[in-house]
Parts: sequence; structure tokens; C-alpha cells
Amino acid sequence: MEKHPNFMQVQANPLIESFNNFYKKTEEKDAINIDMVSREHIKPASPTPEHLRYHKLSMFDQTQSSIYHPFTFFYQNCNPKKKVEETIREQSKYLKQSLSDMLTRFYPFAGKVGSELHIECNDDGVYYIETRVDECLMTVLEKPDKKFLQRLAPVVVSVPNQPLSGSYISMVQINFFNCGGVAITVQHNHKLVDGGSFMIFLKAWAAMDRKDPNQIYPSFVSSSTFPQNTQLPSSPYIPLWCLTMSPALLKLGKCSCKRFVFEPLALRELKAKASKHQPVSRITAVLALLWKCVTTETQSKPSILHVPVNIRSRCSPPLPESAVGNNLLGTYAKFDPDTSDLDVASMAGKLRNAISSVDSNMIEELKREKGHIRFVESMRSSMETFSDYKREYYLTTSMCNSGTNEVDFGWGKPVWSSYGNINEDIPLFMNRVILMDSCSNGGIEVWVTLEEHVMDVVTCNPELLSFAKVDPSPL
Repeated sequence: MEKHPNFMQVQANPLIESFNNFYKKTEEKDAINIDMVSREHIKPASPTPEHLRYHKLSMFDQTQSSIYHPFTFFYQNCNPKKKVEETIREQSKYLKQSLSDMLTRFYPFAGKVGSELHIECNDDGVYYIETRVDECLMTVLEKPDKKFLQRLAPVVVSVPNQPLSGSYISMVQINFFNCGGVAITVQHNHKLVDGGSFMIFLKAWAAMDRKDPNQIYPSFVSSSTFPQNTQLPSSPYIPLWCLTMSPALLKLGKCSCKRFVFEPLALRELKAKASKHQPVSRITAVLALLWKCVTTETQSKPSILHVPVNIRSRCSPPLPESAVGNNLLGTYAKFDPDTSDLDVASMAGKLRNAISSVDSNMIEELKREKGHIRFVESMRSSMETFSDYKREYYLTTSMCNSGTNEVDFGWGKPVWSSYGNINEDIPLFMNRVILMDSCSNGGIEVWVTLEEHVMDVVTCNPELLSFAKVDPSPL
């Protein structure tokens, strides 16, 4: 097949060989072979105009770290009567073409981080890998292996002591199974992309691929709504996000990651229990229960649960849902054993109050002329709060209600979606909680990372087990 002019093949034979050799070493242990078959850059179908090649970051983007959060979406073979190789060839062709066409509108996603203040929209393209998985998709999903899930995501090679500039904005890995099923992993640079931006990109790509007449267009108003603060210190070797990352958040030792699944009926019962004092959402109810159970197993140590709040709808007037950028403000709730009640309803109330504090008045202050001063003050206050080594800290992210379970490339909705950054072998980690909508029945799946000895006890907590299942099959 003739190579499309906007698909630049990377001279990657040594890399592909290295990639495949690495996984052959783990093949016996993991029992599933994954071969990289291509690596390239998908460029916009039309060149980005010169006046759009410098994309300013917002005040919030400035303080975000240049890290990636991969999410994987699994699809069954929608046409089992067709030959598998023919299905793979067609899907590969259309995925590349639709991504290239879509990038003309999402041009910053085809660029690279230029500095703390801008994205270089240079049309270098989305880093794009295709692999072949020597297994049937449904067999893998009967009991997903965490190390296998990691291998479905693009590998990011970090270079010590190198500046931030040059980092990809977007990376994709398409994994074709021998049954014709496919797993699509997408990860974006957090310097530009939050969870809302992630889903706008994914929905737009899917709509383009299935030739939906109602196409999705991004909005780039965030950097003008919350202008960057050039008075903040900036250095290519000491990025701004270091000012927001306290060493107290990091834990040294052995971690464990588990997936807790809450079915719809259990969610309704939990929500009723958590709403004893005041109404709360199902997400708040789940976080409150997990926070309570973990606190119980850590001898009721003082703790803080951090929650990023999507401010698009909280602005006055609201930002478009399609607004690209880190349109988030962090808030947190505290537990103090001397002054707090250790029950789900009380902890849910703390969370609800913390989230409610991020209102239009707070946001309006940040939009004013001296908003950057208020923002720096809030950063300084957060650093002080998150610097107490006597506390436990839990960082949360929610992708619920964003449509992760409805992304349709023309082959139907995903049978499952998962978080891909699950590495239990790294000795330095953070307590993390990531929530996603279940693909099957309207429930919630929660990926939790804790110290191994804490997780061992939490997974036996009778209250938690009365509402959630631990690592069940997604099927």
C-alpha cells in the first residue's frame, strides 16, 4: 500500500528489534507475545498555518508536569466473517487517515513542548506505534494481567538532566489481536492535556473515523481566559511543577495496585449511606468509602485527600466543554483523628464541602489582573499543606461521566477500558485513586495504588467488600 504523505515512517528498525527482543525475554513469564510492526509519526493532513505555530500555555498549564497518563480501550472484532488480516489492514488504514485529518483541527497535539510557556505546533506528528498481539482479546480480558496492560502503551524514554522542551504532546499505540480485536492506547502530555481535553481528542478522532456528520471541534480559549504568568520563575532544568510537588507525597517501598468495581445497585446503596448528612454524588461516595477504609487500616493517621475539579462549567460564563488545556483547580479534604468522625457520611461531607469551595467567585479572582498573585499564594499554601510527613496523602483523578465507555470508532462501544500506568515494580510511588465508568453496566471501576501491606488489609475490609468486588473479570 502506498504510504500517505502525512504518515512519516520512523527509521526504527533497531528500535523495533529492541522492542521485540525485550518482550521476547518476558514472553515466557507473561505467556503473551507482542511484536511491534511499525512506528511512525502521523502528521496533520494540512500544514498548520504560521500564525498558529506558537500555542501559548495557560497559567494552569504552566505548573503541570510533563507526564503521561495512558488509557486503553478494548474493542471486539465487529465483523468476524471477514478475514482477520483484511480487517486489520482496513482498520490500520482508516485509523491513520482519520487521525491525520482530525489533527488539522487539533494541531497542538501534533507538536511538542517548546517551553514552560508554549507548545511548538511544528507538525512533527503524533508518535504512533502498531503491534500484533499473539492472543485472542476475550481470552486476555477473562483475567487481565497488569504487566500485560502496561505493554499495550507506548514506551516513553526519559532522559535524565534534559530540559522539558521536545516532549511529545500525543502518543498512540494500536494493538491488533490475532482474533481481529483491537486495543487502542492513547496518552497525552499533561503539560497541555487534562482529562477533559483527553476525551475531546478521543471523541473527535472516533467521530472522524466513523465518518459521523457531527464532527467535534476543539476550543483554545483557556490560555486567553487564564493568561500565563511570565513572572513565575522558569528554568528548562527546574520546571515549575517542582514547586507544586512535595517530597512528602512520595513513598518509598513496595506498592500494590488493585481494581475495585462498584456495581450500580451497590452504588445506589453506598450513595444513600454517604448522603446521610447532605446529598453527595456517587463519585464522592466511592472516594469517601475508600478514604475511610484506608484510614482505618493506617491506624487513623491524619490524612489529606486531593481532588482536581473541572472548572469548565464552574466559570462565569462557562468555558466550552471542548476547551483544551488544564482547566482544573485542585482542592482537598482533611481527616484529623482528634476532630473528625471516621465514618463514610462524615468523610463524604468533607469532600463535598471541599469541592463546593471551587466556585465561580474563586475562579473569577484568578481571571482578574492580579489573579496570578492569588494563584501563586494558593500554590504556596498547598505546598505547606502537603509537606507534613506525619500525614498520609491520597491523590485522586476521575474520568467518570466523560464518556470513556462510549468511544465508538465505528466498531461499537468498547467492551472494556483501563488505566495503563500500573507499575508495581517501581520503589518510589504515590497513593493514587483513579475512577472510570464501567463499560458494561453503569458502574464505577477504581484503580487504587497503595503500600503493599496496607493494600493487603484494605482488600479484606468487610465494609468495602460489601459494596465492591476486587479485580473481577471485565467480561
